[in-house]
Amino acid sequence: MQIYKFGGSVLQEAYGIHRMAEALQQAGRPLVVVVSAFGKTTNALEELANLSVLENRQEEIFRKTEKLNEYHVGILTTLWGNAGVHVPGYNRLENLFSELTQLLTTGPGSSFDSWHDLIVSFGERLSSSVVYSYLKKKFPDIVYRDIREIIVTDSRFGSAGVLWEETVRRVRQAFSASENLFLTQGYIAGTPNKETTTLGREGSDFTAAILGSILDAEKVILWKDVPGVMNADPKICTDAVRLPGISYQEAAEMAFYGAKVIHPKTIKPLQNKHIPLVVRGLEYPDNMGTTIWDFEEMERHVPVYIRKKRQILLSVFPRDYSFVLNRHLEDLFGQFKQWVFNISLVQISAISVSFCIDDPGVLFMERVRKLQDDYEVYFNRDAELLTFRHYTEKTINEKLQSCLILVSQRTRLTAQYVVKRVAGE
Repeated sequence: MQIYKFGGSVLQEAYGIHRMAEALQQAGRPLVVVVSAFGKTTNALEELANLSVLENRQEEIFRKTEKLNEYHVGILTTLWGNAGVHVPGYNRLENLFSELTQLLTTGPGSSFDSWHDLIVSFGERLSSSVVYSYLKKKFPDIVYRDIREIIVTDSRFGSAGVLWEETVRRVRQAFSASENLFLTQGYIAGTPNKETTTLGREGSDFTAAILGSILDAEKVILWKDVPGVMNADPKICTDAVRLPGISYQEAAEMAFYGAKVIHPKTIKPLQNKHIPLVVRGLEYPDNMGTTIWDFEEMERHVPVYIRKKRQILLSVFPRDYSFVLNRHLEDLFGQFKQWVFNISLVQISAISVSFCIDDPGVLFMERVRKLQDDYEVYFNRDAELLTFRHYTEKTINEKLQSCLILVSQRTRLTAQYVVKRVAGE
């Protein structure tokens, strides 16, 4: 058994789906294929969800929904070489968009978070529908599975926790050895009450890891638009190099600090069973990518640079000037967990604590106002978190040019800086 996961960046055009089919033809069986939403579809759906809670945005919502519909229909018809309602899968797409439009019209009701997860789930539901309609012709034995009925989670919408016992039972039943090729979705899941949840942004990698661990896979392969795990983002560092092999520990550190090529939760399920995780580029067939396994630590002379955008530096002061460590940290972390604030860095002084968090979007100010009931709150939006693993002073100085440093931290292996970029990119 192997698990193949195909990222949204490699599936964003019909060409990528053709390449995907070629990779499946060369793969062994049994095989479970996990697909992400196409391109930036999840971002588009999040924007639609946020617009739906604002007044007088119906026309804009309709226009953006139609654009998303045309994008998916365009991929589908290109795959089949013709247009129109007779293309396999066309009716399924129309039904999904009709359901999405109805949900956007109705609005979130009493729970924005649960409604938001349902809205963004359409990314994977749409992509898997398009991919399945195309692959069914090439692989008649392929079996479609709705992952929301298989991976079971709690109700922590936005970053749901897996209920492992029930999930193990359902995964083993759904992906039985009697069938040899399966297609399902990443990122999304469901509660025992059949509410749709999500596993956190970029969570399709985590889906693949869950399935790989439970099914005792030989390996899990993540197909990306890069040749493997790089020591820096090649889009911003032209001298970035591929890392041929790294340890689970190193991969977990890189993922936590914002390396987009791997989801932070991906490593643990595979490390528990010593299953190799391979990151490969779909456009680099002769390149074996990066293998993440029980390796010794990577060579220290290869610096790793990670740039995480859309960060907020949030600083909190108790109004009574009491020591933060006495009682306030537990309260703050509890609220942040409830709000699904993803924390990348924490810095504590006697009477204040600062957090670097992912920007949660439209709900941020509402949550700041709740904090202001008990604390003085200051924040900087549009910040960046720069992380250097196995750093050198030369590397740090080069990357910190034109940056205003808000927070800095260093350990033996890692240096981190929360910055505002004052010039350049």
